Amino acid sequence: MRVIVLRRETLGSHLICPSCRRYIAGERGANNARLAPFRDSPLRPRRFSTTRTAAIAPEQVPEKIQWPIPQARKPTRFARSRVSQSLTTTSILEIGPAATQNVEAGRNDQELASRRATLHGILQDGQPELVMNALLDPQYHDLVGSLPSSTFVEALHLLSPTYFIEPYRTVHRSVHPNSARLKRYKPLDAVFDDFAESLAKIVWVRRAAGNALGLAEYTHLLDCARSMGDALMADIIWEDMKEDYVIPDVQCYNHYMQAKIWDNAYVGREKFHLRVSPFAYRKRRFEYPPEGWQGFGTAGRSVRKEVLEIFKDMTGRGIEGDEASYVNVILASSRVGHTRGIKNVLKTVWNIDVDLLLKKGDDSKVPPVAKYERSSSLYPTERLLWAVAHALGTNNELHAALRVVGFISRSYNVRVTENVWIELFERAFVLSRRRFGPDAERDGKGNVSWDLLTNMYRAMTSDRYNARPTMEIYRMLAKTAWDRVRLSEFLLYMRAGYELLKETRQKRKMARLVVEEYLGRPFSSVSWEGIRRQARLPDGSVLQSKGFVDAVDSYDVLRLVTAQQTLILERLAKLLLIHHRWTGRDNPRWERTLLPRAIEEWRDFIPTSFIYHTRGGLVRFEGPTTWDQRNIRPHRNIPIRRQLSTDETGAPIQHNNEEEEEAPEMDDDFLWDRLRKTLQAQNPKVNLDTLHPLNRLFWKVDELPLEERLSLRGRGGNNEEVTRDMEADEQEQGYSSKAAKGLEKDARDRDSYYGTWGPSGLAPSL
Repeated sequence: MRVIVLRRETLGSHLICPSCRRYIAGERGANNARLAPFRDSPLRPRRFSTTRTAAIAPEQVPEKIQWPIPQARKPTRFARSRVSQSLTTTSILEIGPAATQNVEAGRNDQELASRRATLHGILQDGQPELVMNALLDPQYHDLVGSLPSSTFVEALHLLSPTYFIEPYRTVHRSVHPNSARLKRYKPLDAVFDDFAESLAKIVWVRRAAGNALGLAEYTHLLDCARSMGDALMADIIWEDMKEDYVIPDVQCYNHYMQAKIWDNAYVGREKFHLRVSPFAYRKRRFEYPPEGWQGFGTAGRSVRKEVLEIFKDMTGRGIEGDEASYVNVILASSRVGHTRGIKNVLKTVWNIDVDLLLKKGDDSKVPPVAKYERSSSLYPTERLLWAVAHALGTNNELHAALRVVGFISRSYNVRVTENVWIELFERAFVLSRRRFGPDAERDGKGNVSWDLLTNMYRAMTSDRYNARPTMEIYRMLAKTAWDRVRLSEFLLYMRAGYELLKETRQKRKMARLVVEEYLGRPFSSVSWEGIRRQARLPDGSVLQSKGFVDAVDSYDVLRLVTAQQTLILERLAKLLLIHHRWTGRDNPRWERTLLPRAIEEWRDFIPTSFIYHTRGGLVRFEGPTTWDQRNIRPHRNIPIRRQLSTDETGAPIQHNNEEEEEAPEMDDDFLWDRLRKTLQAQNPKVNLDTLHPLNRLFWKVDELPLEERLSLRGRGGNNEEVTRDMEADEQEQGYSSKAAKGLEKDARDRDSYYGTWGPSGLAPSL
């Protein structure tokens, strides 16, 4: 029992939860040699054995996995599901005679026909969220269990990781877990858990009706495990495939290998620990790795051994590998620092000699690549370019990665896409960081110069590649300029990042307007009274319409991207303020001239309370917000970059009309929070948290108490930021004008955040 507890502690939080693994595993999957038997109510959680057998420990796997031979007396176990080309209106919900008798027994024919028609319409629309909700709805469980196999496969394939997983995985890639918790964004592991649990319940409903899963269903489930980097979930599905006599194809093998390679590599701090170093190798070799190093292993837990065993079984069954198969072998070798394995695959499959390429600067002096037709499954695509960039980059061989990527691109006429450039740039940034500590020399293997980052930026943005930098690239460039103490470069990249944020905010605004159309334009006026007049709880037909759900999903993703980019700019603003030597050790120009200008320009991206060290002592800025709050602004408006009122000499700056400062707009979080409060007041018996997808619009917000905002109104400075809609708030919460004036007087007697010192209006407390 002690072993079980210890092993469960090593599982990442994103892995499919114990209460829903049993749904995917099924009764047979839970009783095989790998999974501990736990016969109980299907709604109770099931514990699993932690014994590492064939699916986990490659050294114990026989040379060839023996798949069960289908028996004629069990035809349903090895019958394969066929995916239909289209959904027909006449046969989408046809049910066999026996199933019809079971389903319709004792039910009202009219009610059954109505439910069938409703489910038919949902599946025909093909909106993934609506399909997911319908398949999970208990009122449709009997129909889901009776769907024809081809129809169920079509519905299951609509629940794609491309829709439910990958957009959020991309946004969270650059967000530290601590920052996500601080800002109260939905954690990525929670997104994974929700998706996996929903899949598990749907599979259980299907199996409870006596239906076996076929190749198409298992392929999709493995694809979902791959997208989440959940090797344990993939192991369970793989074992269950064997129990169901389903013979995997090359796609199943590829998904299974990829789930092993990216095991626990998308969530937590593990996503920042992909570079191979002696320190990382030691951490991942432990049987019970510490937090931040869980997932795929090295040495005795080598993920390369696992992947090679899977690949060996695939080829032993006569299944030829495609480009994705060999890419998986390359990535598996990179995880354990086996660079020779990476180079061997490139040489064997595509005749690319990495060592010779590094010696010869001219492509004409190296042997030509292997020739494949474009229709061949081995013809290189962006997938191979990205894999080479990632594999060699994480193994501290960036120059080799750049050389090989360029050679493959030219030889096979494959475009170097933005994803490949971003991966190369990230690897270069990681290798440009200076290492410290007793093991710095060994961990510093492959270090590159800072200038390489600038050169790569110029190359990727040139007319030849025309790759557009992301906010993360601007962050890395700015951080490099910060290390090099180059203030002008730092501000250049920071301002470029802000322009990208403006563009994203505009896209978010347009997406919000589409959502508003379905809700009756509640924000035509952002005042309390205006929202009260316009706010109406939409009826079920609107909430369940394909257009509304699509609009909410598009808006929600853009909203999260906007939040991510805003967070990055806040971190850059913090770096800007904490650097003590922008102008050298003894030059007071930074703290006397440039610092006030920086605070004026970026004050919306810094809190009202922070400290700064100067040659004369400690400067403390006091205000109601701090770095550890979700909303670090004392107002409800979107953060904007402010125009400077004076130049470095103190002379006023004249701005033309084209350079006008952005008009303040209320942030979407507060708009939706107002709407939620209004709708809840109008419908006190309705739980808005259960109204999907309307509940996706209501993020939790942090704002200053009304007393704080009333006091800020009397402090001078930019009053319009803290007084907007204040009268409506006072009336809403019952504040009298006399009480408001009293709060203002108390505030004027204190040290004020909005003062008269410097162009930014900040009053330091020395």
